Amino acid sequence: MRAYDLAIQNFAIAEHLLQLYQLFRDLRPYDPGKPFELAVCERLELASGSALHHAKNDNLLCSVKATVPLPSCLTANEGLNFLLRQAVLVASAALESFFWDVLRENVLTIIRAKGRKADESLRNITLTLDDYLSLEGYGDPDVRLQQIILNRFERGTLYDTSKIDEIAKIFVVRDFWGEITKLTGVQATELRGRLNGLVLRRNLIVHRADRPDDSTPPEDIDAHGLRIMSYAWANTHVTTAQSFVSASSDVFKKAIEQLELIISQREEQKLAQATLSST
Repeated sequence: MRAYDLAIQNFAIAEHLLQLYQLFRDLRPYDPGKPFELAVCERLELASGSALHHAKNDNLLCSVKATVPLPSCLTANEGLNFLLRQAVLVASAALESFFWDVLRENVLTIIRAKGRKADESLRNITLTLDDYLSLEGYGDPDVRLQQIILNRFERGTLYDTSKIDEIAKIFVVRDFWGEITKLTGVQATELRGRLNGLVLRRNLIVHRADRPDDSTPPEDIDAHGLRIMSYAWANTHVTTAQSFVSASSDVFKKAIEQLELIISQREEQKLAQATLSST
């Protein structure tokens, strides 16, 4: 499923951002001593005594030329939280894109299999005269029909998990959250809470730059005047979103396989009837 492959690529970026945070966290200015500086100058082919900046944490020791300033955010208290916020944005985009992409990828199969028994959101789609005429003049009418249908489903923003419910209904998945719980081992209420929390935080980052409002308690505001963001929170919510997408992909694959079986059986019946009619 291409939608899933693309989502996993996006989640990999979020994981890399979290890894960068772990690598550079607690980095502080460091004085390694003259012998070390001379060795670095020699290795970098710099003149002996060239100005250098050094920083160190439990994971690494870095040295850079003074002409290339070490970004202050790397050594500031909570200065790396922008990486956590970016991971939240990427994970939210991966989650949102997956559900729209998986619908785009499979909508024709759903319509072919269910026909008039398809979900109401599909049954209520109307075609204009231009739409109908364009089907006749298009090289591949199925591709054109897919375009028309998807144009009626304007790609929207995922503000909460209710949109996920709508898409699961279109896929004729009767107990979507029950299936997800079986695959992830996490209760639906907890999953919904984490996913809604991720999307809500994405919205705060995008629309308010993650700045607090008047109701935010002082203990929830960091040293930079932004809402507190911890690695544990970001990692938990990003991981939950990825696990949820993986489980959703499995559920949708199973649903599509059943729909494709319906189409195949219908085609076999048509072929058998045509054979009988010709004899």
